[in-house]
Amino acid sequence: MHNSSQEDVFTYCAESIVKSVSLGYNGTVMCYGQTGAGKTFTMNGSTPNYKYRGLIPRAITSIFTEIGSLYDQEVKVSVSYLEIYNEHIFDLLSDELRDPKGGSNISIQDDAKGEVHVKGLRIENVTNEEQALNFLFEGETKKTIAATNFNKESSRAHSVYTIYLQSKSKMESTEKVIHSRLHLVDLAGNERTKKLDGEKRVIEANFINKSLTFLE
Repeated sequence: MHNSSQEDVFTYCAESIVKSVSLGYNGTVMCYGQTGAGKTFTMNGSTPNYKYRGLIPRAITSIFTEIGSLYDQEVKVSVSYLEIYNEHIFDLLSDELRDPKGGSNISIQDDAKGEVHVKGLRIENVTNEEQALNFLFEGETKKTIAATNFNKESSRAHSVYTIYLQSKSKMESTEKVIHSRLHLVDLAGNERTKKLDGEKRVIEANFINKSLTFLE
């Protein structure tokens, strides 16, 4: 829908997925498109203007609203924020200096149950909406952004902000814990390499286009 508000986009595309996470389901909201199309604005929004906040801030608000109504459940919330740049994974919440050529010690692994884990990724516990937003804003300052012919602030990497929930009944004596995750993904913009200036931008675009092709 053209000229849709941020609120309409969240309601139509993400609200039901976000609410299901509080019920124990895993969910993913992913923004895909050409560079300059508005993916990062859709996902993150505009910090100065509250009505322009994006899907991620709205999802955080919705999550804490939902779990606040679960009076019979004890729910723990944590978050992580990672970036995939030139096929290397970087932790956007880490204070360590990154090595763009050597990558990092973070790796993707499967466990015995077939579940995927990102080993070495920093996961922060949060108790309220403000803390979760602060980690989002902290990660935003470390994202890889550069100017291209099509976008003066183009995201040159994929980023994934993840909200983890651990739910346990307050009413039952069982030790059963329900784990669920919400992945909020801002993909790097794809573009034609022949229209880019500079070897570094071309290398970035090749990795971006390659990974988007696999994703498709």
